[in-house]
Amino acid sequence: MKLFFYIPGLVDGGAERVMASLASWFARQGHDVTLVVDFETDKNQPPLEASVGRLKLSKRHVSSIRQLARLLAQHNPDIALSAIASANFKLVAASILARARRLPKPNSPKISPALVLTYHGFEEYKTGKLSWLGYKNLPLMSRYAARIVTVSDQLLESLANRWNARRDKLVRIYNPVPLPAHPANYDPTDLPARQNIILSVGRLDPNKRFDLLIKAFAQLSDKSARLIILGEGGERQKLTALIARLGLSARVELPGYVEDTGAYYAKAKCFVLTSSSESFGLVLVEALGFGLPVLATDCGGPLEVLEGGRYGSLLEVNISPAALAREIDQRLENPGDPAPRIQRAMSFDMDTGARQYADLFETILKERTL
Repeated sequence: MKLFFYIPGLVDGGAERVMASLASWFARQGHDVTLVVDFETDKNQPPLEASVGRLKLSKRHVSSIRQLARLLAQHNPDIALSAIASANFKLVAASILARARRLPKPNSPKISPALVLTYHGFEEYKTGKLSWLGYKNLPLMSRYAARIVTVSDQLLESLANRWNARRDKLVRIYNPVPLPAHPANYDPTDLPARQNIILSVGRLDPNKRFDLLIKAFAQLSDKSARLIILGEGGERQKLTALIARLGLSARVELPGYVEDTGAYYAKAKCFVLTSSSESFGLVLVEALGFGLPVLATDCGGPLEVLEGGRYGSLLEVNISPAALAREIDQRLENPGDPAPRIQRAMSFDMDTGARQYADLFETILKERTL
């Protein structure tokens, strides 16, 4: 297959990591894969297979839509897949433009890539005008898309009920997650022997509510415990000030963006997610893959990743710092058996998710030949 993957930029976000991993997986299977971006970045890039072609558009939205339309006309891929609502909107607009440009030329080849739009968030429409258009126009975009992929059942219902996406075009595929080749030791005596290190991972923004986690950490029973929060973002200064005000500077680390997060999962004793909204939760799967006990707010995707609480603790979104501290204390005291958690993580591994995308692509192409 000839595949186009379109995202705004190859940056360290959940959707971008998924697209980079998928593009690399399809390239390793021998497909012709091109990654198209609006902008380049020199740091914090997810790894990408060398055989994946790369093309850059203009940062200006109108110009990038025109450029993308030309690329679709020139390359005419079998499948064009996009992620992030703004990119979904622009891909549909570019596809319409590419077809319109060929209408006056009766002998020109047909421009007909199948469009697969992927959605990764409940509240992404708040991040900009184009993102809002990418949700608001879902009834119209559904007509042009071969499929609209959501990363959880709850997000699928939101797109159908709130944003009026066509149900016959919607399909749920959980995010494929690259997991360690040699995960954490299945021996249940390993975790209790570790230091009391609490780990969390995510972009430093208000939605992740790391301030709640820091306040809870200040109330833990073990005053020698440590908290590590991996990630970068606009909340760094605010969080650093909170850590200092609570007298936690010696015990709370904010290392920033870290490429090898596995080294941190491998030494942590439990993992905590305090987000107000998550459509999936890549980091939860990563934590489970290392056998860690997981605590997560019941904010969407975690309900499905943890199978209703079977593989981790689901907490109220409005949990208090004191109540969260008590939950963390319990997990540090009794981290449990890592084996079932590791097994659960394997149901989201890279091959499982990527093959579901491959099956979807093949189904779409068969439908178009009927």
